[in-house]
Amino acid sequence: MPDFLELVLRGGAATTFLLLSLILLRDGGNRTLARLGALFALSTAWWALNTAPFAQWSYRWAFPLVVITQGKTAAFWLFTRALFDDDFRMKPLDWAVWGGMVALGGAWMLASQLGLPTDPVRIPHQVAQILLAASAAWIALKGRGADLVESRRRSRIIFVLISSLFMIGITTSYLWPGKVPPLATDLNVVRMLVMGVLMALLVAGLRSEEMFSTAGAVAPSAPGDQGRVVVCTDAAEARLLARLQRLMEEERAYRQEGLTIGALASRAGAPEYALRRLINGRLGYRNFNTYLNGWRLADAKAALLDPAQREVPISTIALDAGFSSLGPFNRAFKAAEGMTPSEFRDRSGRPQAPSAGSPILKSA
Repeated sequence: MPDFLELVLRGGAATTFLLLSLILLRDGGNRTLARLGALFALSTAWWALNTAPFAQWSYRWAFPLVVITQGKTAAFWLFTRALFDDDFRMKPLDWAVWGGMVALGGAWMLASQLGLPTDPVRIPHQVAQILLAASAAWIALKGRGADLVESRRRSRIIFVLISSLFMIGITTSYLWPGKVPPLATDLNVVRMLVMGVLMALLVAGLRSEEMFSTAGAVAPSAPGDQGRVVVCTDAAEARLLARLQRLMEEERAYRQEGLTIGALASRAGAPEYALRRLINGRLGYRNFNTYLNGWRLADAKAALLDPAQREVPISTIALDAGFSSLGPFNRAFKAAEGMTPSEFRDRSGRPQAPSAGSPILKSA
């Protein structure tokens, strides 16, 4: 590929990613999702302009920035998790993964500049990048069926394409012994530009759902919450809502282990897309499993509060409510209540002392 054409393609990719980072930071404020997306976009933009043969000019004055680009795949992995997991919060281990990738990449570049052997750090760094990109693809795929945000659900396929066809493809080329073949370098340049365009399309689609803004979605209505009125202007939607409530409240469909939204739609006699739209747009849920777990937790809490079920094992209560095992139940319960099911049962079974200043009622 002629040097001029390669420079144009690299410049186009870098410009696209730079604009993406500015859009994300502008629309997302200080949200974790926007910051991680911008970190990935900025890292990739700089990396696009600092890959051979246009790298040497910046090594002397911008070496730290070039080193930071080595964490781009980790940033993409974190961005993927933040985008598809509404409960995602950055933890020290997450930063350690990103920092480790930066450190490995920096050691590789430094060894190359000093004429030292690079394989001891180059190969682990590239293998780690492949694993992170593959993990991002798996994260995007595995939750697609339960995702109720339609634009985000569609974007999962784009993420898989970016991860598998482009990020893994580019990274694999650097595992080639010795110098990267010219054909692989040319292909990587094209990959970078296409990846930038795909990310632009992705962000454009997700902005319509305010995924990167501080504006919140409709607040989810609590399962069985009779105090909230859900207004359905469409008669067909109102009938579907009534059927859904009957399935959950009377038939307790949520108790079916492994229940999918397709299976629930079939029981409700409605198209799957209509049920998705109802649960997301009217009831405010962004994930079907979160919706199901709300019903399951309400069922389990009622059982834990029932004196007649005092001796029933917590594992039995969890399985009866529809959870697949005790582990997911404990995690979901603690996230919702701030305590374990055992602590909840113990506190609820304890006699409550009258609060200070409260009158003590006595029977006549």
